[in-house]
Amino acid sequence: MTEIPEHLLKRSKERRAAIGGEEAPAADAAPASEAVEQAEAPAAAPAVPAAAAVEAAPPPPPPVRPEVAAALRRRKIPYWAMPVLAGLPLWAYVYQATLEPPPAGESNPVVLGEQVYSGCAACHGAGGGGGTGPELTGVVETWPDYRDHMMWVRLGSGGWPADTYGATDKAKAGGMPPHAALTDQELAQVVLYERFAFGNIDPASEEYLALVEIAEGRSTFAEAGLGELAAAAGVDEADLETG
Repeated sequence: MTEIPEHLLKRSKERRAAIGGEEAPAADAAPASEAVEQAEAPAAAPAVPAAAAVEAAPPPPPPVRPEVAAALRRRKIPYWAMPVLAGLPLWAYVYQATLEPPPAGESNPVVLGEQVYSGCAACHGAGGGGGTGPELTGVVETWPDYRDHMMWVRLGSGGWPADTYGATDKAKAGGMPPHAALTDQELAQVVLYERFAFGNIDPASEEYLALVEIAEGRSTFAEAGLGELAAAAGVDEADLETG
């Protein structure tokens, strides 16, 4: 016996129900309503394969390098500190200047000697050209040995034992005042200035260097000793300690 397909049986029942005014069985109506609902429902999007979904996802960010991470975590310099940082070079310059020795001119024995000579300029002239006292342009000829020159300044004409002074045997006029209050350093400074400024001695010469040693306190007049002219005139060696 041949089996009738299900859809033909369903269609036949629907026709008989329509002719006889009968309602289709509930069991048969349900599939029809479900078919309508399925027809009205929008078609579902096709499923995306799992492999395609993985490929479409963005790749994870690369790992942050350790030094970059440390820089990001480091605390930033506040804005108020920027003027302070900008002023640091100036502060360092000022601070360094306080550590440096004074300019050479302030401790140069020739410059110091010029200051001492300012008390002598009234008689000998600011340029050593003389006035009430003799000119000093020939001071090296008068005193070839700086030690005799120093002793003459210390004792003056009144304390110089001989009737003449210097290598030219000039007669004492009695007008040269003594300068016993000058220390060895001050005495060497003013004599160095006079011999350098008016006598043009060589800064590399032995006498220049010897005077600098006394002027800077690295030596004393007593260590230098008496000059030949002072010894011949009868100057007492005790006068080397005066001042």
